[in-house]
Amino acid sequence: MIRCTASAAWVLLAGTLGVAGAAQPQPGAAPREQKQDPAHALFLQGQSREQTKDLSGAADAYERALERSPDLAAAHDRLGYVRGQLGQTDAALAHFARAVELQPGFFDAQYHLGATRWWTRDIEGARGPLEAAVRLRPAHAEARYYLGLVLRHQGHMAPAVEQLRKSIALSPRLAPAHLQLGVTLQQWGDLEGAVEHLKAAVAIDPSSIDARNSLGLALMQSGRADAAIETLQQLVRDQPDDHTARLNLGTTLLQKADLSGAIDVFTELLARDPSNALAQYNLGMAFKQQDRFDEAERALRRAIELDGSLPDASFTLGVVLWQTGRMDAAATAFREAIKKNDGFADAHYMLASVLKQQGAANEAISQFQRAVELQPTMAEGYLSLGQTLQLQGRSEEARAALEQALKLNQRKADAQASTFAVSVGNRKLQNGDAAGAIEQYRDAIKLAADNPQAHYRLAIALARRGATGEAQRAFDTARTLAPYLQPPAGLR
Repeated sequence: MIRCTASAAWVLLAGTLGVAGAAQPQPGAAPREQKQDPAHALFLQGQSREQTKDLSGAADAYERALERSPDLAAAHDRLGYVRGQLGQTDAALAHFARAVELQPGFFDAQYHLGATRWWTRDIEGARGPLEAAVRLRPAHAEARYYLGLVLRHQGHMAPAVEQLRKSIALSPRLAPAHLQLGVTLQQWGDLEGAVEHLKAAVAIDPSSIDARNSLGLALMQSGRADAAIETLQQLVRDQPDDHTARLNLGTTLLQKADLSGAIDVFTELLARDPSNALAQYNLGMAFKQQDRFDEAERALRRAIELDGSLPDASFTLGVVLWQTGRMDAAATAFREAIKKNDGFADAHYMLASVLKQQGAANEAISQFQRAVELQPTMAEGYLSLGQTLQLQGRSEEARAALEQALKLNQRKADAQASTFAVSVGNRKLQNGDAAGAIEQYRDAIKLAADNPQAHYRLAIALARRGATGEAQRAFDTARTLAPYLQPPAGLR
C-alpha cells in the first residue's frame, strides 16, 4: 500500500483569499460620493484594521457597518473573510452566502464562498459559486484552481484537467496548481504528464512535502524506480519526521524488490510510529516475499490489530497461512477480507482455491464465479472455475469457462506484443523511418485495438508525413481510449 498526499488546498486558500478580497468596495457597495456615510466609514475602518492584523477590531468595525447598512455586500464579504481567519468558519460561510445573495455578480464573494465550501468539504455546494467566479473573472487563476479540484472530486476528470491547465496558463508559478494537475493526471493514467507537473511543483516550491511525495510515487508508477527512490530518500533526509515519506520510500523499495532495504525503512518507521498499520502491513509483505513466514504473520496480525478495516492485511495473512499449510485458518482470513470488502476479487479467488483443496467443490465454484464476476479479465479465475466444473461433471459449463480463460490469456499476450510493436515503431520514427514506424503501429493496433499509444503514435507519424486527415482519425481514436492525450504537433 502506498500513501498518496496532495493536500495543499487550504494553504493556497489562506494565501489568496485576502488577495481576491481587494481593499475596495465592490459594485453595489457604498458609492464613492458617500464617503462620509457612517456605514462606509466603518467599512474603511475595518479594512484598515485588517491591514494591521487587528482581526477582532476589523470584525467589530464590519459588524457595526452592517448594523447601519445590512445590505452592504462588501462588508459581508470582508467580515466573512475575517471570521474565517479567526476560525469561525460557519459564520464566514453565512456572510459569504449573504454577500452572494445580495450581489450575485460580486466576484470576491462568489470565490470566497466556493473556496471555503471546498475547504469544508461541501463539494456540491462549492461548485456553483466557483463556476460563477470563473464566469465573472475568467483570468483568475485561483478560482479556476478550486473549480478544477471540485470537478476532479466529482469524477469529471477532463473538465478538471482543463481548469487546472488554464489556472497554470494564467499563473505559471502557482505551485499548488502544478501539484494538483500532476495528481489528477496520475489518477487519469497520464504518468508522463503527472511527472512533468509534479517536477514543476517541486522546482517552484522545494519545501512542498506533498509535491515531493507525489513525484516519488509518479516516478515509481512510470517505471523510473531509481529516480523515485532518490526523490523519496532525499525527502526523508530533509524531513526525517515525515512518516508518509518513509512509508512511500519503503513501499517503492518493496516494489523494486529491494526487500532488505524496504524492511530497514519500515522497521525505522515503526520505531518512530509504532501504531502505523500500513507500515506493519508492508513490513509483513516484505517478510512474506523473503519467505520469512513467522515474521510476516506477526507483522500482518499486528497490522490487523492496529486497523481492522484493512482488507489487504487479512488477505495477505490468508496467503501466508495457505503457504504454510494451515487451510482452515487461511479460509477464515480470506472470509474476513471479503467481509471487509466484498468486491475483493483476489480474496474470492483464493478462498475458492482453498475450498477446492478441502473438497468443498460447490462452494469453491460459487467463489470462483464471484471472482470472475468482479474481475472479468481474470484468466486464472476462469481456468480454475473450468477445472473445478470438470471435476463435478458439468462439462458444458467447464468448456465455456476454459475457452474464456484461453481467450483472456491470448488477449494478454497480444497486448504485450502490441506494446512491443509500439516500442519498435518509436525507435524507427526516431531514426527517421516514418514508413516503418507506421507499419509497426498498424501491427500494434491489429494485435490490440484498445492500445491508445498505438493509435496516438500512429497519429504522430501520419501527421509528420502530412496525412492530416488520417492522423486526425487516429488521434480521435486514441483520445477516446485515453482522454488525457494531447493533440500531436501536426494537428494543433
